[in-house]
Amino acid sequence: MFQQLGVIGCGLMGGSFALAMKRAGLVRRVVGYSKSPSTTEAAKRLGVIDVAAESALLAVSGSDIVLIAVPVSATENTLKAIRHLVNPGVLFMDVGSTKCDVIEAARRALGERAASFVPCHPIAGKESGGVQHAEANLYEGRQVILTPQSFTTPELVQKATDVWSALGATVLKMRPHNHDAAFAAVSHLPHLLAYAYFQAIAEQPAARDYLSLAGPGFRDFTRIAASEPSVWRDILLANKHEVLAQSKRFRTMLDQLEALIETGDAVALEAALRPIAEGRSAWTLPTIPPGRPAAK
Repeated sequence: MFQQLGVIGCGLMGGSFALAMKRAGLVRRVVGYSKSPSTTEAAKRLGVIDVAAESALLAVSGSDIVLIAVPVSATENTLKAIRHLVNPGVLFMDVGSTKCDVIEAARRALGERAASFVPCHPIAGKESGGVQHAEANLYEGRQVILTPQSFTTPELVQKATDVWSALGATVLKMRPHNHDAAFAAVSHLPHLLAYAYFQAIAEQPAARDYLSLAGPGFRDFTRIAASEPSVWRDILLANKHEVLAQSKRFRTMLDQLEALIETGDAVALEAALRPIAEGRSAWTLPTIPPGRPAAK
């Protein structure tokens, strides 16, 4: 059991981690800090945290485990603010959706103290952010990706693995570049497309009429376009090279399908669509049993 969890960023992800740690009986006390005092106050009122800290540094003081749940663009400044309390033996983790930029931020901000920082990415979340949407079971049955570096303290990597596993998650390890390339394809580009598609309809003169006729397919396809813009601004910019590479691949495929529509070639169009439909039908959302050993 940990004596104190320090949470920097008491929103959906940080709040859910605190609730999960409490429910699992893994921590005695939770101290939280958010840039917005109203968020910290709400977290305390809702029982997500026990003590509201007035600064990130005070949230870290006395903590033997720390979760940094801030936008990826704020990672470096956050680490600089707590640098003097990033001590050996204390587990520091983040929840950022990009990893190369976060690791570089940790190098710059912490220097040798970066050995205590274990980069993490829980594959979990909701369209609606905020501590009011935090749930103790948010990480159950989900995957958590760790991208430790050669200088990361091995004992802390194991401790991070044990913590996430105890919360019901399955822990995997990846190289940061592989992580960012993979999530550009399966997460970051889909969000970009959903934003672009919805806006392409919304800015048309007949948008109100079109949207009034939309059904479940439209709802499902555009669901993630309701995600917090500031969060996705940071993710798309932080991982821009991989996102743009995936966007070019998408444009190539779209161009090919549009060309078949343009020529009216029904046989060729169906032949192009059929393997895509079969591939999607064969795909299922990964369901990896919690507790499986971490894999590289």
